[in-house]
Amino acid sequence: MRLTRGFLLLLSTLLLIAVVACGGDDPTPVPPTATAVPAATEAPAPTVAPAPEVQTVKIGLLSPQTGPIAQYAPGFEDAGKVAISELNAAHSDFQFELIVGDSGCDGTQAATAAQSLIDSGVSAIVGAACSGATLGAIAVAAPAGVPMVSYASTSPAVTTADDNGHLFRVVPSDAQQAVALSTVTSGAGVSNPAVLYMTNDYGAGLGDNFALNWSGDVCTQVGYDPAEGSYDASTLAQSVVDGGCDSVLLMSYATDGAAIMEALLAQGFSGSIFGADGVADAAFADAFTDTAALDGLVATRPRPGEASGVKSQFESAYAAAGGADGAIYTGETYDAIKIAAAAIVSDPDGDLLAALKKTGTNYVGASGTHTFDAAGDVLGTGYEVCQFDGEDFSCPRIWTADGGVADTN
Repeated sequence: MRLTRGFLLLLSTLLLIAVVACGGDDPTPVPPTATAVPAATEAPAPTVAPAPEVQTVKIGLLSPQTGPIAQYAPGFEDAGKVAISELNAAHSDFQFELIVGDSGCDGTQAATAAQSLIDSGVSAIVGAACSGATLGAIAVAAPAGVPMVSYASTSPAVTTADDNGHLFRVVPSDAQQAVALSTVTSGAGVSNPAVLYMTNDYGAGLGDNFALNWSGDVCTQVGYDPAEGSYDASTLAQSVVDGGCDSVLLMSYATDGAAIMEALLAQGFSGSIFGADGVADAAFADAFTDTAALDGLVATRPRPGEASGVKSQFESAYAAAGGADGAIYTGETYDAIKIAAAAIVSDPDGDLLAALKKTGTNYVGASGTHTFDAAGDVLGTGYEVCQFDGEDFSCPRIWTADGGVADTN
């Protein structure tokens, strides 16, 4: 039988369907040959350096929170806080702490406070303000190997103290201030001055040095204990009047100085009155009951350093921090702390005394440029000659070792 073309086509189609239906699973297709891509791997974590170890450094501050110059303590402490804040901002591997002790402007109390600071682990002590307090404190600090940098102690006795090289200061000796006072007093035309001085290291040293530098004889020279209740201001004033003195030199602090000046006014004394840095500040007026007694006072005080970036920076920071008004020796306090800290940072595990001497060589600070001599003293930049006109306080003149007295204008 002859098969038609149509029949053959139908038969081929049926056979193809049968093969597909009965052929089972398709064989696994073989992908084309290709280069294998390695599995992704995580990038190694970066190596993180361990955080630097922060070293805590404690610096002690002897502040006269009690005693005859307690009104100035807030300024010293505010200046200290500014210094510590800047140190911590500048040194990430150090944490500076300021520990304050009350010196009381007294040698015995300052020695006790110094021991407390040493027991707290301070590396250095800044202070004290009063010279007697500094000398009392160094008697404890030096044997313990803790150096001190005073910000306001001016007694000549500091130069010769038995401190084994541990005592420094950023203010000049009163041996120099006595020369300035003698020049200012003689320049005022007086010839017969009385010297009333505190019997502490500051007052006695300044009074004795003034008498040595005075060209003639002093009218009278009387010492007194400045502790409240230990002196009679009227008796001291009477010694001036009875001696026929034409002027008075007061080596005093604020409270006793004001009492003596009020007593002089009450007893009719009309001569000139001079003083030193213990009363050479606008805040001295706060110690008076009758400010009429203040009019005409002329007093010397260490001259601040020349204008500099450091000085401007400190003054701005002090004002921004709300530093106490009527303060004294704030730039010196700031500098003393910064010098001690810089010495510690330069050689934290080494010889701190050697580091202090090195740091204190042409150190540019807020209160001037300081270089410690062999005794730990600085030369200073001379003295301001200040005065009260009524209650108005100004410093229109300066005294320098090479130029004498000159106007600041």
